[in-house]
Amino acid sequence: MSATADIRVALVHLGCARNLIDSETILGRLGSEGYLLSGAVEEADVAILNTCSFIGPAREESENAIQSLLDRKKAGDLRGVLVVGCLPEKFFGDVSSRFPNVDAFLGLSDYSNVARTVEDVLKGRKVRGKLGGQRQTGQSEGPRLLQTPRSYAYLRPSHGCDHACAFCIIPAIRGGQRSKPIDVAVQEATDLVQTGVREIVLVAEDSTGYGTDLGPSPRLPDLVEALAGVEDLQWIRVMYAYPNAFPWRLTEVIQAHENVVPYLDIPVQHIASKVLKSMKRGGNRESVEGILSRLRDEVPGIALRTTVLVGHPGEGPAEFEELLGFLEEFRFDRLGAFTFSPEAETPAGQDPDRCSHEEAKERLGRVMQLQAEVHRSRQEARVGEELTVLVDGRAEQEALARTTADAPEVDALVQVADPTERLQSGDFAKVRIVATDGYDLEAELAS
Repeated sequence: MSATADIRVALVHLGCARNLIDSETILGRLGSEGYLLSGAVEEADVAILNTCSFIGPAREESENAIQSLLDRKKAGDLRGVLVVGCLPEKFFGDVSSRFPNVDAFLGLSDYSNVARTVEDVLKGRKVRGKLGGQRQTGQSEGPRLLQTPRSYAYLRPSHGCDHACAFCIIPAIRGGQRSKPIDVAVQEATDLVQTGVREIVLVAEDSTGYGTDLGPSPRLPDLVEALAGVEDLQWIRVMYAYPNAFPWRLTEVIQAHENVVPYLDIPVQHIASKVLKSMKRGGNRESVEGILSRLRDEVPGIALRTTVLVGHPGEGPAEFEELLGFLEEFRFDRLGAFTFSPEAETPAGQDPDRCSHEEAKERLGRVMQLQAEVHRSRQEARVGEELTVLVDGRAEQEALARTTADAPEVDALVQVADPTERLQSGDFAKVRIVATDGYDLEAELAS
């Protein structure tokens, strides 16, 4: 019997969908080496924490989770604690000195040696430093143990980002743009679909930067077009599309392929030219408005999601009111908003020309209140429509599903009355929208 057969490992995941892919890869590597995987830290011998360090609150959450696991180890409930991912990648010196009782710190990599690291920890060895460095261009994710429902999975076509936004620390953590060749990404998608996945959600630090490091081609439209040809792949969704240098053939690809959903996540961050310049976003109000309007013109009915950042240096009361007015006028289908977090190693982190945190929170509240009204109006307009939805899971007598206008985890749900439990994760269904329920929709099966 394998020496690992009676060792239970639990993984605690923090952070974004890109981080989730890393978590799934870690679990896949451990499972392939014979470790038992537990969904509960309470039942585990070893705990692995995959951290996030995008902004201060994320680092604080990661550090609190480290301390919680170390408390369990001190009490004798764990034999080892491994901390991996973005936090040790960027802040290794700080966290390793603050948490000396952590058994292993591993930065970002392909995690191909994670099982050996767990073995070292169980033998009482301390592991300090990186686990082989950043993933190389062209490399597949390797085996993954999906943590998403059967209905969808994330696919990362590239790593890193070449932009230098004044507020963002991600390039310092994950490095520059490194794209996978199309055949590697297509094979990953094919493997996922063969496990029963219905929807592929493309996630990257900068999806529209795909291929810029590979020469004159390919680009994002070529990738999406190739993925559209994967047999039995029902939906393809693009997230994190940086607005500048937008690859406009993508709109043709969306319209030409039924399985490329008419949806785009395109974070604009702001609309006031002064703030965009302070953010080093490389555009102005005119260019951003032009891109968004053209998207709606070229793909009628497209659902546009965006993200805005309030309280950034350069955003005075006038610039904030300009943003608010634009959001009311343009009426994004989906929207997320955040307050500025000053990061010490970014240009904006040292800029004193900003409002107080309390004022930023008040501005955030006003943005979300406005968007709630926009969202309510859009959802109410859908009552009476018949739509095709994809089921993610269940809650008692309801199936929880999504429309093409809703990305997993961040957008709205459709609650489908289904007391006979006919619908399960991964099923498609034709439903009639009968009511709204706050942020979500209520529906019944169409005849």
